[in-house]
Amino acid sequence: MDPFSIIQKKYAEAVSGIEEEWFNTIDTRWYDHVSALPADQRTTYLIVILHTQTVNGGFHQYFINGYGQFANETIAALETIGASAKAQLLGRALRLVNAERLPDAVFRALLLKKKFEPLLGDDLDTPLNELDKEYYADGPLDHIWRLLNAYLKTR
Repeated sequence: MDPFSIIQKKYAEAVSGIEEEWFNTIDTRWYDHVSALPADQRTTYLIVILHTQTVNGGFHQYFINGYGQFANETIAALETIGASAKAQLLGRALRLVNAERLPDAVFRALLLKKKFEPLLGDDLDTPLNELDKEYYADGPLDHIWRLLNAYLKTR
């Protein structure tokens, strides 16, 4: 049996109610759905999304694709599983992207409209790329899966 099958199972449970159309709207259904998930499913969803988006295209991709709306919740999830260094990196990325410290609801809406000015220009490319490098350097890439797997085994 695959030692990480529990992650796959919890992730499948988490996404089972998500509608494709939610990714193209600016309402709160996607956010509300994820927020209402049981802790183990929510933690799994948030961490899987962060890791796959960041490994695939970096923090810029994570934010531009709308997943950055969950940044604060993901920081908490990372802390919960013991991935403090990655939580700090995401916190730094969030402070770069949302330098104006917009309220969460306003920040989420701007990300979902795909018109969030700081992400549309080149100003954040270099600092976010530097954070990407730190993310990749923070242990082997499967380390996050090991931490998440260990967390899920205790639930």
